Amino acid sequence: MLSLASASASASASASASLSLQDNRKTKLMLGGSDHATFLKEKSNPFTKTKSCGRITMSVAVNVSRFEGITMAPPDPILGVSEAFKADTSEMKLNLGVGAYRTEELQPYVLNVVKKAENLMLEKGENKEYLPIEGLAAFNKATAELLFGADNPVIEQQRVATVQGLSGTGSLRLAAALIERYFPGAKVVISSPTWGNHKNIFNDARVPWSEYRYYDPKTVGLDFDGMMSDIKAAPEGSFVLLHGCAHNPTGIDPTPEQWEKIADVIQEKNHIPFLMLHTRDLQAEALMQMHLQ
Repeated sequence: MLSLASASASASASASASLSLQDNRKTKLMLGGSDHATFLKEKSNPFTKTKSCGRITMSVAVNVSRFEGITMAPPDPILGVSEAFKADTSEMKLNLGVGAYRTEELQPYVLNVVKKAENLMLEKGENKEYLPIEGLAAFNKATAELLFGADNPVIEQQRVATVQGLSGTGSLRLAAALIERYFPGAKVVISSPTWGNHKNIFNDARVPWSEYRYYDPKTVGLDFDGMMSDIKAAPEGSFVLLHGCAHNPTGIDPTPEQWEKIADVIQEKNHIPFLMLHTRDLQAEALMQMHLQ
């Protein structure tokens, strides 16, 4: 809607005009001569339209939402499979969307180790105090010892820094922010394909990325030669995003021998390995270890 009271100008030396705007912004009346008046906003407003009526020019506010230019993001293709599963009425359907353990009744299966960790936490009676910015220190310590081994020299020499993040996506976003701030211009190379949100995370963090070959549709397996060639061709000092196990979304992993060769070429090119692990089991084990210490 337009809200306009009146505007007039006369050919004489006097002129008068009035304007009412919905957004109550201040408006200036500028007399450019005895026969014409122009209304100017004090500041530029993207939600105004200018209309000329004869010798009178008026800027009029339009009732447009400031959020009109924000569009809905496209649905996640993998989570979309879960929505299609819910809508399917077939009794033979299977949920091939989110990678989580399921019972025969297609309900999420909670691992026994997770239940034990939860019970230990309840028995201990945590007070729900705010955590330090880097997360729960005992959990970070248990996680590092679980991954590297408690007696590993890298832990004894304090060469490991552990920060607790909000699941995989939150942790990856923290890592992307670290790269953007302390390694400006460094590129991340990610597998093709990878989890759909990974590209968005690096885009939002303004970290350049490219892909390395991973899945070979001809063999329905790992394109190891293509992977090695692309990692070797990446700019020296790149971050190589690797899935430690259960590659998402293909489920295809390198063999132990192939991992050794991947590590060799990363070291040769002075790359930085960026290893992602599916941590549901690891988190539960770390919780168990933390509470049993």
